[in-house]
Amino acid sequence: MARARREKTATESLLQIAVMLEIAVVFFGALALDGLKLYSPTVVWVGAGLAVVVLGLLNRLLRYRWGVWFGHLIQIALLLSFVWDVVIGLSAAVVVAFWIFGAIRGPQLDRPRDNPDR
Repeated sequence: MARARREKTATESLLQIAVMLEIAVVFFGALALDGLKLYSPTVVWVGAGLAVVVLGLLNRLLRYRWGVWFGHLIQIALLLSFVWDVVIGLSAAVVVAFWIFGAIRGPQLDRPRDNPDR
């Protein structure tokens, strides 16, 4: 017999969308950095690969409250990319804004589901 699928919260869904956008930004950022030839291709693709692995892990951990907090730390690390390059930091700021939206709006959407008599 198949198990019933776990129902995702709105917070989890919104934050997973933000993480998938971040993975896309990392990929396209790696393409741009590789094309600019500022760093060796090995450095660019190993760094991008590590970032994608961390973001993929985060995507799986968002069902837990501590996973969301781990995600907040990852977002701070993404914002620190401003130190590396302003354009990369601006790209990261856009997806971090999506994360912030999901982190604020998701619990608001989940509240009626958690308290049905309200």
